[in-house]
Amino acid sequence: MPDYPLNFVCVCTDRYPIKYAEILIKRFKDVTKLDFNYYCITDRPEEITDWATPLAPFKKAEGWWNKCNLFSEDMPKGICLYMDIDIVIMNNFDEEILWTIENMNSIACVSDAIHWMGEKFSSSMMIFKSGENAEIFDNFSAHYAELASREGGDQVWIGPQLQNILFIDEKFPHLKLNLKFHIAKREGNQLHLPQALAPSVKLVDCGGNPKPDQLGNVPYIKENWHDYIHA
Repeated sequence: MPDYPLNFVCVCTDRYPIKYAEILIKRFKDVTKLDFNYYCITDRPEEITDWATPLAPFKKAEGWWNKCNLFSEDMPKGICLYMDIDIVIMNNFDEEILWTIENMNSIACVSDAIHWMGEKFSSSMMIFKSGENAEIFDNFSAHYAELASREGGDQVWIGPQLQNILFIDEKFPHLKLNLKFHIAKREGNQLHLPQALAPSVKLVDCGGNPKPDQLGNVPYIKENWHDYIHA
């Protein structure tokens, strides 16, 4: 087991209800056997109870740009596992976490599903050493006024600034699949979702639409997300 702090971190600001962060963290707590500390970067700390420790954004931004706060030197020390709050956790993925920590340099991620705007790096799930790559937060803080309207968002801007990214999916190709681009079958504008997934799929990324709260009729989303609404 690692002898340094493990921190699970999510970001819940702006348009997402805090319930998204709560469900993600409660579900992760149920599946992991590792000893994590739990944090949520949020502008609504009064809505968080004992399931996490709230962290105010070190620099408040809009939408996905708030993720740049993860690179601040003021983040809790240790190894951070960050996940977008619209990811649904299917199964335990401790093996993948530990392998990544053992093999990465300073940061790891799962490749972007469509290499959005030519960028392989994805900020939807990251494992990184706290405080490293702090220049990203510093650049974000200094230049946010011009970045806010930049096409492509945070990951298209962050990716080129990183060195030696470990792409976890090259070792574990089914760890995180995108609902729209990997799992669904498309017929025109219609998405057809399977009623079951292989056990090797640990995470379902619901980036974009539909969101998990719209997918209560899909058994694996209902079991691993909707049922936590009332937990």
